[in-house]
Amino acid sequence: MRRNFFIKEVMVLIVVLLFFSSTITSVIGSNISLKDIYNNGKSNFKEYLLPDPLFINISLEETIMRRMSMRNFTEDQVTNEELSTVLWAAYGKRDDGKFNIAEINGSNSVVIYVLLEDVYKYNPENHSLVFYKEGDYRYIEGMQYPAPVQLGLCWNTDIADINLGSAECGEVGQNIYFAATSIGLGTVITAQHPTAAIEPVGLPPNEKGIGIMPLGHPVIDYNFVNRPFYLSLLPRIKFSNMPFSSVLEERDEVTSWGSDSISRKDLSHLIWASYGYSYYVDKSGTNVVKRHHTVPSAHGYYPFRIYTVTKSCISKYVYGLLNIDFFGLPIVSFLSRISFGDKRSTIAEASESFVSNAPLLIIIVLDIERTIDWDDLSDESVRWVWYYEAGAAAYNVLMQATSRGLSGNIVTIKDKESICETLKLNPEKFDPMFIVPVG
Repeated sequence: MRRNFFIKEVMVLIVVLLFFSSTITSVIGSNISLKDIYNNGKSNFKEYLLPDPLFINISLEETIMRRMSMRNFTEDQVTNEELSTVLWAAYGKRDDGKFNIAEINGSNSVVIYVLLEDVYKYNPENHSLVFYKEGDYRYIEGMQYPAPVQLGLCWNTDIADINLGSAECGEVGQNIYFAATSIGLGTVITAQHPTAAIEPVGLPPNEKGIGIMPLGHPVIDYNFVNRPFYLSLLPRIKFSNMPFSSVLEERDEVTSWGSDSISRKDLSHLIWASYGYSYYVDKSGTNVVKRHHTVPSAHGYYPFRIYTVTKSCISKYVYGLLNIDFFGLPIVSFLSRISFGDKRSTIAEASESFVSNAPLLIIIVLDIERTIDWDDLSDESVRWVWYYEAGAAAYNVLMQATSRGLSGNIVTIKDKESICETLKLNPEKFDPMFIVPVG
């Protein structure tokens, strides 16, 4: 009798465990593929744990050189491994608890929405998709480029203002570009003005959209050809032995440096990463511009000036005598001397004290007059557009610094007029945005 009762208890326990196991699986989705989400997802899956991201073994420099904007995609679905890789690179958390982007003013305010057949939020804490809203918003008005995945870049207004939030999204956008092109996908940053297309999804009151990045397989495969700058007056860019994924894991921000000098090779690599042209020429026929910059720019304006400050002088980076290259020809790049002498302490007074100890300062300055062409983007109300680009450029410097065995930081500017005076610029025509100390 007792034996029969015991057997019944065990059977009941097994049934209960099986029930809870299936319930937990449907909620957390530990064994679910994106195909399941596409076909059966809806609100059944509250959270989907993404698989481990792929390790991107391409060197950082090649990853940067492959960065380009893709606007035409096939209908092929993005796999769960591919989406996992892109999202982790974009804003995932490392083993040490840090995000895969650098903090600016100590904040991490980015929020990423993943638009599939329903809307999900990316949760970097456990690398998962959390169900947010039922409905397919991938092809609504405002989505410029149809793609199987649309990534909505937003920021938390309780944590950062619109300019710094946009700059952080610029860092995230770079990682999305780098990871996507490295694994054969394509993307482009599209910032709708004045309201990003993600907002029809219905955002919480403390979140605002910056832009949309479609993600998918290119209609025409990439065809990169290495065409270095044979006329460059700076040391050539060399591929390091550090893969992109390793750079993500090892990048660190510091406020002190052990040396007061920096080599010309390091300086050349760092300023190139910030705003230079790629050595790669795209021969796929998908874009008019064949040689791309290391960062994207709204309307292709590329309105920034990059300055270097060392203990001996201040120089302006001339990244190309031709701003647009239609033929893949060599572009002359060099440093143009602005003034002699050590101005690092003056710049530190206008920003942060530790800046004076860095062997190299890279200052990212907006030339406002170059934001006016067929579309006027010079007004203060849209300055966030340029903070996105400045954040992308500053982040590239930190990534390149890591691959060169260096470290840096992204520093905001407290006294912009003082910086303009030091750089011999009219503060009414120029807007210094970030200082990147490196050593």
